[in-house]
Amino acid sequence: MSRDTESDHTASDHTAAAVDRHVPLLELLEIRPSQVDAGKAVFEMTVDERHLRTLGILHGGVAATLLDTCMGFAAVTVAPEDHHVVTVQLNVNFIRPAWESERLTATGEIRHSGRQTAVTAGEIHSAEGTLIASATATFLFLPKPPPGEDIARQPD
Repeated sequence: MSRDTESDHTASDHTAAAVDRHVPLLELLEIRPSQVDAGKAVFEMTVDERHLRTLGILHGGVAATLLDTCMGFAAVTVAPEDHHVVTVQLNVNFIRPAWESERLTATGEIRHSGRQTAVTAGEIHSAEGTLIASATATFLFLPKPPPGEDIARQPD
């Protein structure tokens, strides 16, 4: 199915805007995008000492953040332009531990996109291709508030 040039240009601009978003937590954890296309996002990180919990393994919260990030960015690529994307459900299955110095790649893909939500699936793999964790998530598309209003402080 082909789309006209105007639609392709808009989708491309929207995807580029998703990649350019400043997310301080991702900088702190050194989680970086390697690919973001319509409906799919790939992020990478190398496990270092700051990412570890006891036993010298990757903290589950870091793995969950990596998965939430790649799936969330995939959702951003299909969200209406005038909407924020927020996580409303996240389920992570930890398959095997990751250790310091391992290079991890997380892929998130859209499974369904509707008017108000997107359902995604994601996986983290080691550089050798070993499955580290898998996840599913649901994201809500929230209309951006008028300038000067704070979305976090809107009434229920």
